[in-house]
Amino acid sequence: MASGFPKKTPSPRLLLRERLKPETLTPSAFQEEMSLSSKQRLARAKKLSLPQIVQPQDKRESSHQKLSAADPEKSSFQPCPPEVVFQNYTPGEVYEVPVVLRNRDKVPHLMKVTLESSPYFQLVGPNDVCRKVPPGLSTTVHVLFSPWQNKDYFHQLLCTTEREGFIVPIRAIGARAILDFPDQLDFSKCPVKYSSQKTLVVRNVGNRAAHYQLSTQSPFSVLPAMGVLGVGDTMEVTVGFQPLKTGDCSASLVVHYDTGEDTHTSLHGRAVDAPIRLDRNTVTFDKTYITVSNRTAVLIHNRSNITARFQWKAVDAGEEEDQLELRKSCLRWLVDSASAVAEALSQEVLLRAAAFGTSPEPATTCWVCLSCGCRQYHRMYQQQKEKLYNFLKEWGVDSTHQERFALLTRSLQSEMAKVRGDPMLFSDDIFSLEPKEGEIGPNCSAEISVSFKPQEARVYERAVYCDISGRQNRLPLLLTGEGLGPRLHSYFEELNIGEVSLRVTHRYKAALLNKGPIGAPFSLIPPSTAMGSCFTFLPQEGIVAPHGFQLIRISFCPTMLGEFEEEFCFRVTESPKPVTLTIRGSVTGPTFHFDVPALHFGDVSFGFPHTLKCCLYNTSLVHMAFNLHIPGDGLGGPSIDISDKIPNPSSQCWRKEAQGLSRPREFTISPCSGTVRALGSEDIKVTLCSNTAGEYKRELVLDVEDVGKKVLALPLTARCIVPPLRVLDPVVSFRHCYLEVPYEKKLTLVNDSDFPGCYCVLPQENKEEAATWYCTSMATGIIEARGSVQIPIVLRARLLGECDVTAELAVLGRGGSPLEIHLECVGQGPVVYVYPREINFGVIPVLKDRTKTFYLANQCDIPATFQAKMAGKRSCWRLEPSEGVVPPNTEVVVRVIAHLSDTLKFQGEVKVSIENSTTTIISLRAVGKGTTIAMDESLTSGINLKSQFSFTPCYFHFKMTNTGRRIHRLYWSTEGFGTFRPRTRPPALGGTKRKAASQIPRPGSPVFKVQPLQVELRPGQTVEMVLEGCSSTAQEVKERLLCHARVGSVKEQIVQVDVTCKFICPVVQMSSRAITFRVEKKPSDVLTLQYQPLSLKNTCSLPFSIVLDLEQPFLICSADQQPLPADSKPMTLDVGEELHLCIQFNPAYENSLHSRVAERVLRIRFTEHPHEEQITVRGEVHFPNLHLETKAVDFGCIMNDTEEMLFMRMTNCGPLPVRYHWSFLTDRQLNPIRFIPSPPKFKPRSSKNEGVFPRRYSKIESVKEPTKIQVFSVRPSWCVLEPGERELVIFTFFGHANIMARVKALCHVEGGPTYEVLVTGQASYPSYQLDVEEIDWGLQVFNKVLKAEVTLQNTGVLEFTYVVPNSSTDTAANPLPGVPVVVPRTGSIAPGKKQVLEVYYLPGKLGVFCKTVQVQVASLDPAEIFLKGEGTSPGVTKDLPSMLKKEEEVVQEEEENPEEEEREKDESVVLESRMESRMESLMESLMESLMESLMESLIVTAEQQ
Repeated sequence: MASGFPKKTPSPRLLLRERLKPETLTPSAFQEEMSLSSKQRLARAKKLSLPQIVQPQDKRESSHQKLSAADPEKSSFQPCPPEVVFQNYTPGEVYEVPVVLRNRDKVPHLMKVTLESSPYFQLVGPNDVCRKVPPGLSTTVHVLFSPWQNKDYFHQLLCTTEREGFIVPIRAIGARAILDFPDQLDFSKCPVKYSSQKTLVVRNVGNRAAHYQLSTQSPFSVLPAMGVLGVGDTMEVTVGFQPLKTGDCSASLVVHYDTGEDTHTSLHGRAVDAPIRLDRNTVTFDKTYITVSNRTAVLIHNRSNITARFQWKAVDAGEEEDQLELRKSCLRWLVDSASAVAEALSQEVLLRAAAFGTSPEPATTCWVCLSCGCRQYHRMYQQQKEKLYNFLKEWGVDSTHQERFALLTRSLQSEMAKVRGDPMLFSDDIFSLEPKEGEIGPNCSAEISVSFKPQEARVYERAVYCDISGRQNRLPLLLTGEGLGPRLHSYFEELNIGEVSLRVTHRYKAALLNKGPIGAPFSLIPPSTAMGSCFTFLPQEGIVAPHGFQLIRISFCPTMLGEFEEEFCFRVTESPKPVTLTIRGSVTGPTFHFDVPALHFGDVSFGFPHTLKCCLYNTSLVHMAFNLHIPGDGLGGPSIDISDKIPNPSSQCWRKEAQGLSRPREFTISPCSGTVRALGSEDIKVTLCSNTAGEYKRELVLDVEDVGKKVLALPLTARCIVPPLRVLDPVVSFRHCYLEVPYEKKLTLVNDSDFPGCYCVLPQENKEEAATWYCTSMATGIIEARGSVQIPIVLRARLLGECDVTAELAVLGRGGSPLEIHLECVGQGPVVYVYPREINFGVIPVLKDRTKTFYLANQCDIPATFQAKMAGKRSCWRLEPSEGVVPPNTEVVVRVIAHLSDTLKFQGEVKVSIENSTTTIISLRAVGKGTTIAMDESLTSGINLKSQFSFTPCYFHFKMTNTGRRIHRLYWSTEGFGTFRPRTRPPALGGTKRKAASQIPRPGSPVFKVQPLQVELRPGQTVEMVLEGCSSTAQEVKERLLCHARVGSVKEQIVQVDVTCKFICPVVQMSSRAITFRVEKKPSDVLTLQYQPLSLKNTCSLPFSIVLDLEQPFLICSADQQPLPADSKPMTLDVGEELHLCIQFNPAYENSLHSRVAERVLRIRFTEHPHEEQITVRGEVHFPNLHLETKAVDFGCIMNDTEEMLFMRMTNCGPLPVRYHWSFLTDRQLNPIRFIPSPPKFKPRSSKNEGVFPRRYSKIESVKEPTKIQVFSVRPSWCVLEPGERELVIFTFFGHANIMARVKALCHVEGGPTYEVLVTGQASYPSYQLDVEEIDWGLQVFNKVLKAEVTLQNTGVLEFTYVVPNSSTDTAANPLPGVPVVVPRTGSIAPGKKQVLEVYYLPGKLGVFCKTVQVQVASLDPAEIFLKGEGTSPGVTKDLPSMLKKEEEVVQEEEENPEEEEREKDESVVLESRMESRMESLMESLMESLMESLMESLIVTAEQQ
């Protein structure tokens, strides 16, 4: 059977809240539904729904039944109930609900019900077992629910058949909050546009705190929107109704709980128009001059019973909404456009105007449909739109564009904010209403002041609307008025000024008359013609007083000739036509002439200036502005003026091909422009500096400003001449010249003309390639007429042999080739004699230098450069110096040094080359003797290593080279010691200290060794040897090292080396072995860095490096108190050097005012030796400090309205006097002071006898939290303690009624820390509870001792004592008849503890008895326990059980039928007393609840304040 099910079924998820969509619930229906038990809810379930299939299966593959009438998309089983719901359950109990699964199909099915493991839900019977259900029948499963807490639980049943799988949800509804809202709320008739409110008092009748959200729909509103309401608490909910249109309104008030439920309260209301109106609908003003105000009044009558609020609007309601929406849409489009463009710019996307212009624009057809009131917003929209499109038309994108877009976006967003907050009140420059908004009381009227102030001369009409509470439609008011402008005229309309002179100022007067009652503001319209701009009007603007006039001053200064007629207009503010004035006349020009007919310069020399003078006369009565120039003069730069500066020889003006792009300016006029006063004159200077050979015919042209161009011309004539110059001797011979030696001769230049001339010796061309150089100190100069000049020429030969060079001389202004001068010479080098020509060294030792000399004798007057070198590549000779200079007529010695490398015969040649002379050969000969092993010379004289540190290896490096042609084997040993065995590997040359320790020689071995001990040298090979020594003790060592060499079979000693060394330990002299800082911080002091000097001196014979290590708060500083860097390198001390340092101590290394001591060690480590030195560094910082015995003072709980004192000892444990004072710190969160209500909540407790309720006893007082009370005090509040002095501090707790206090007492030390002492205390009255208030023994044998128990519980926080005052002192076994005995009679009960009191009573007689036992607790009123019963004889007691049974039936009957209890007043005394006790308990419970609510509200109010 199991094979028909799927192999893998999906495990349902636990605690999945699959709730059905809740139906609309009214508050009462929700309250009724939540009050049902699980069985009642199951019984009410009527609507059955098919479950949703979660796992469809193919039945053909898993069942033999092929025919099925059920819909494949619907479940074939109907669960009942479709959802298992548990509610109103008690934790710890077990609940059971059956689930019936009915087969709706026409074929049988296998049903498997699975419930996943859960600690709360389980199935009755086996789980996950298959059941076969025939068609039409059902199977039943039982679900058990065992809750642990009163909360929501969720689970599910997985029902699986061979056809399908579906889920039956299981839900347990825990505690719920229920707010007792009404099902409906009716506002009846309310004025439109007026807020009507109703307040509901809502109570949480559920068993859970209500976390709620309230919501509704317009025009209704509700406050508060959300909150929390405790169980049994009440609150006020305000529901508002403010309709905007008349008619009926309905909505729903939805209460949404945090548990998911919603309740709906139906809201109804009807809006009507209130009797509110205007006294008139039209206001018409009389004709009013502009800038003058006219006023009238309009009344608003309110004949309703509400306070109406009104606002004056510019448009009607519908138009205002369209206008506001249009304005918002325009601004929103602009903001979106600017933001989009800014984003595109940030992504560096180039936008073009054409591309953006095709983007969709907002529809403009809506503008046609709007009234004229929207035009101002339409203009604003168009302006912002044009700004945006104009910016997008620009090409290029940069950061400034982004900034402009950002500014535009911010401005549009600011405008959007203004639109949203704009109340759209009526605002107009012409009409105004005051007040624009306000309130009108019931059955009252309001007067509105209407003002009319026209700004133009025209008719004004405006429509305003009064938006007022109580009326749906706005009340219209039409405003009409006409404005009148000023009346301004000119005194005369035309002014003829006749003929006037050019550039002469003429003055006239005119007047403006005002014939109206208001001021006439006027302003001159600027003229647009050239002649009109020559007129000046003062004033150009102003205001003409009513019935007054304004004098206008006119100034005219013409700048052009001819007749004129100009019309000038004055614009009058708010007047349709301007005031005109016409002025006509004519302008005449000046007359002038020169004092000479022409200017003749005659013959002038090229480049030499010549000046002539003339005078210009003005014969008119006006000033004349002139300008002089000479047509035909050059347009280039100034001409060359020889008298000012001779051109540089490198200038192109000396060359034949030198022709500029434009001719130079050759004429200079001074002044060339200016002004000639009336009937005055001006002297004119004309200077010609000709740069063009030939004749000149020009004119001096005169231009007069505002008259004309070339009004007068003065002729100019001249001729330019270039003087012919010649060289007296064009060939100059210098004969023999030593190379690079300058020789000088003079050249004569002659001027045979009558005009001065200018010459230039041109620079030598291609100088680097020339065989001879020449120059002159007089490259340029001037030759006067009929004169001559001598020019010095300096020549320097650069090559040997004959040389001929041509020098060029140019004449300024001369055409053709320059003059040529031939310079001739013969170049000659130095004469040097070399001797001797042969040098013989003879037999000399190998590997040692031997020197001989030869001489170079310079026999001429110039220095000789020489170079000497050996013939051949590998030579055993060298020359010193090998090159140099032999001064004139002196000798130079050259040394030849022979260094032979073998015992052979050597020959060589020296080549001596003289620059620019011959080469000499010197022959050399020598024979070698001795050994060919070369080594440092220091080895033969001995090695003195001086002083070295012990434990540190010392090294001496030297090299040995085989300069011969045979192999040499070398062996090293120490004299007096055996031969060393060679090591398998060479030692490291510079190891660490650990390696150095391994290199310390063992006793009986030498201190120094040579590495390697044996070596084989091939010809030309060099080996580096290392002398190594190390000593573990300080001593002086002297040893001799021997080196033997084996060549072939011959072995001989070649060198002995004496080694001397003194091993020592590093010694440093310290100025102090301990450094101590002591800082006493007084209140007025400031903690600063402290310094103490430290000196370290090197007293040993070697320099060493030290590393200093010191931890915070100390720091090592230099002598100038500057901290050393953290990564500083080791400091080196030379012999006898003293290092001056400072140790810095930061007393503020901790952010605390407590006294502290820091002790560290300064370590001095040597990098060359393992020895280490230490210096103790100690820093003490003393603050004014105190020592408190305890950090907390607990008064416990004391009686209300009593005081208690506790003591604490305080000691000054520091060296400074301490000044302190006390204060208290209270905090409502951390250190609260609150009042606890004395009477706790009433909770009935089960009694041994039915109908008997326990009673709590305590002193009930009204708890009022005062605004300011004293709870704690401390003495002394301030004091001064000297060092070592003690003080006893007294804390006092004032036990105000029912107070619980927790504060911090702060001891503020001046200049020191603040000490906190937690002070706690509580005051209360004793509170207790008796579980039995009445003991009813019923029928008892009168001579039998009766016993009962009463439990006395301390329900408060204060331990109390109790006593039973009227109890008998007899024993419990033998009490007196009629006298109760209570055991124990007195005692003490701690908070929360209980005491069982045993009550013994002997009736002693027949009949009903009633006694009272009092229990006195502390000082409270005594509580009474009633003892009652009936004494009977022993025979009556046999029927006691049946009588008690009847009594219980009577009591039960009375509880079920309270109406019969009223009619049967003559029942037994026991029942009457029982009812009285019950009523008293209920009253006490009610009083306790009221007092607790009152106390909680008082506490909340105090905390909020």
